[in-house]
Amino acid sequence: MLFASFIFSDAMLVGTDTLSGGYHARALYAEDIRELGRLPLWQPEVLGGTPYIDGLSAGDALYPPSLLLLLLTETYRSLGWKLILHVIAAGFFMFGWTRALGVSRSAALVSGVGYMLAPVMVSFVYGGQDGKLFVTALAPLLFLCTERYFRRPRLGSFTGIAFTVAAVILTPHFQLAYFLFAAVGAFAIFRTIGFLRQGTGREEETSDRTGGLSGVRSRRALGRFGLFLLASVVGAVIAGGQLIPAVDYVSEFSRRTATSGELAGDTGEAWSSSWSLHPEEVASLVIPQFVGSSVNGSAAWAAGTYWGRNPFKLNSEYAGLVLLLLAAVSFAGGARRGTRWFFGGLAGVVLLFALGAHTPVWRIAYEVVPGIRMFRAPSTAMFLFAFSVATLAALGVDRLRDARAEAPASGKPQRVLLWGAAILGGLALLASVGGLTSTWTAVFGIGEGRQAALAAAAPHITAGAWLAFALAGVLAILAWAHRGSRLRPVLFVVGLVALVATDALRVDRVFVQTMDFHQWATPDANIQAVLERERGSEEPYRMLSLRRAGQDLDPVLSGIELAAGHHPNDLARYRELIGMAGSGLPLNLLQSGKIRALLNVRYILWPDLAMGQSPAGPVLSRTQTPDGRTVESVFEEAGLPRARLVGSATVKTDAEVVPYMLSPDFDPEREVVLAEAAPLELQEGPVGGEVRWLERGPDQLRLEVVAERPALLVVADNWYPAWKARVDGESVPVMRAYHTLRAVPVPAGQTQVEMYYESRLLRWSFWLGIAVLLALIVANGVQFRRARSERSSA
Repeated sequence: MLFASFIFSDAMLVGTDTLSGGYHARALYAEDIRELGRLPLWQPEVLGGTPYIDGLSAGDALYPPSLLLLLLTETYRSLGWKLILHVIAAGFFMFGWTRALGVSRSAALVSGVGYMLAPVMVSFVYGGQDGKLFVTALAPLLFLCTERYFRRPRLGSFTGIAFTVAAVILTPHFQLAYFLFAAVGAFAIFRTIGFLRQGTGREEETSDRTGGLSGVRSRRALGRFGLFLLASVVGAVIAGGQLIPAVDYVSEFSRRTATSGELAGDTGEAWSSSWSLHPEEVASLVIPQFVGSSVNGSAAWAAGTYWGRNPFKLNSEYAGLVLLLLAAVSFAGGARRGTRWFFGGLAGVVLLFALGAHTPVWRIAYEVVPGIRMFRAPSTAMFLFAFSVATLAALGVDRLRDARAEAPASGKPQRVLLWGAAILGGLALLASVGGLTSTWTAVFGIGEGRQAALAAAAPHITAGAWLAFALAGVLAILAWAHRGSRLRPVLFVVGLVALVATDALRVDRVFVQTMDFHQWATPDANIQAVLERERGSEEPYRMLSLRRAGQDLDPVLSGIELAAGHHPNDLARYRELIGMAGSGLPLNLLQSGKIRALLNVRYILWPDLAMGQSPAGPVLSRTQTPDGRTVESVFEEAGLPRARLVGSATVKTDAEVVPYMLSPDFDPEREVVLAEAAPLELQEGPVGGEVRWLERGPDQLRLEVVAERPALLVVADNWYPAWKARVDGESVPVMRAYHTLRAVPVPAGQTQVEMYYESRLLRWSFWLGIAVLLALIVANGVQFRRARSERSSA
């Protein structure tokens, strides 16, 4: 029902991140795999080129479900199917997790359906935030494996932890993975403490006689916890081909070496606390319409109604009111007191952390917990709040069942629901007279300039408050009928599932939209004009597209390489060269013809309607509105060739190089600016000769070079240590030129130059992970065969 518009069509799921770059990266990756027959290692199409695996260029490229779907279906359909399948999987994983806690099948069913449809996860679909959705879906699986391991430590449960940890890392949303691993680690400590306190009856007798139980139990508990940590490390090693090179790249070469916030001029604290929850978002955990939304769609409550303090709102933290009420019921007596308080505490800590600078919890974590400074958007931790609520809801359903069986039937759970309905009824009455929002804004304030959005949201807040009251009322009636044996247990469960699904789906449907992929991907007249001009040419070229402040990637769909664009982990030196901070314009490319020429820019796509009158220059093509206004123009430029010979070199430090290249003294045609001295004697003046392309793949280049004297072959692609070179089969150094490009020394005469990408770190971490994976599979196979043989013998 939720995804029918996608499943029964040829459409593409709308995802804002997917449209702005996610699709482009996956499409390029899939195309390279099909052409090469192997995993590509370099992405040359955007921002001068970046590593594929090290730089996470294709996101979940190594995550097995994503890779399989990418190979089996068209890219735009695979991006939708992987989200749908993970939403389904989340339900089954939550069912298995709560069953492992010992709840009934009925309670696990309610919890699984609620978690599977929780808007906090499903809303990631509209954002195209597949990594976040994957980690959210895998969270109950990791808790399930951990619970099974602590109940019965075996190789199978050890392997389950390792495989799930590896899968989470390969998603690869490291921020949500960090939060999940912290939560599971806390749960493992909780289980270890419980094991220390518990013990078996036989052990108690031994303790009375020898007094040695405490030491034995402590060693077992600590050993069990140690093996849990080992399983987690093994999982990280299995995913090492993704994790280890990415950590090295991000810490040494990526723009993440300085956070985007610092690049934009913000302080580290302001950047890390940005996109946190604000008080109005907390109220939306009960009334999802309360804070509004910025989603474009058919639901009036979600279009232009966001009045909070973040720039916009394209997701929801709503876990489900019905689940929240059932979670509250779990605290109305009953068993598993420790489990209830652990997950209640986890939900509370996560909520306080998600509020960012509004509470001291985030502040303490920012100052004390390693790694928190690397992340922004504390609100992303809210998936753990939803997970905790769904877990407690399963315990709440069983509490309602147990209350009916007690003699006399306990009314405490019923009173919790009645109080919940009464409070929500009071809020609905207050909203109807305008008192809810006026009181709220008087106490907590309102986002700057958001009064109009609040006015638009007001009627939907009132309707949402009454709907929340209705849901709470129906839940209370179901519990009352069940307690008094007026409703058969199976009908009670069916009613709960229907109520949970209705509660979630009313919000979810806003975030599931489809679009015509083929219409979106068809190049417009300007792009077609460039393609027509370059038809038959083998010489590579770049375009500077200034759509979306230079973050545009759409020309890549037509095979046009871009001098700017968007990438989550592009190379820091290239950004310095083009003058791009955060998601701002590439100012050096915009203002310096020398930098554009250096980077092989042959076309500029200028958005006249968005940026004003275009600069003077030879116009190749224009697109216009029906009333004759120019929308966009394409200008031609005389960019330098992608590969060329240069005979003079200047050495500059990293601090000096970009200012020098922006100065009048710099001549990109006559000199190479190097980070260190060239390993050959160079003479002043131009070099006669020729450079011809023989092969040009993503991570393999071959050129035929004819030089009248020793020179440097400059290739206007990004330098990275993994790039190696051979000249006529002999290894030569790949020098860093112009701060971020490549140069190779070549002798006089005719030679063949080969450049290839070879990363020892990537290779060894990948094969180490494969070896550990195979070892675990073999070990489990041997154990399974041995166990089957023992059963046969018995």
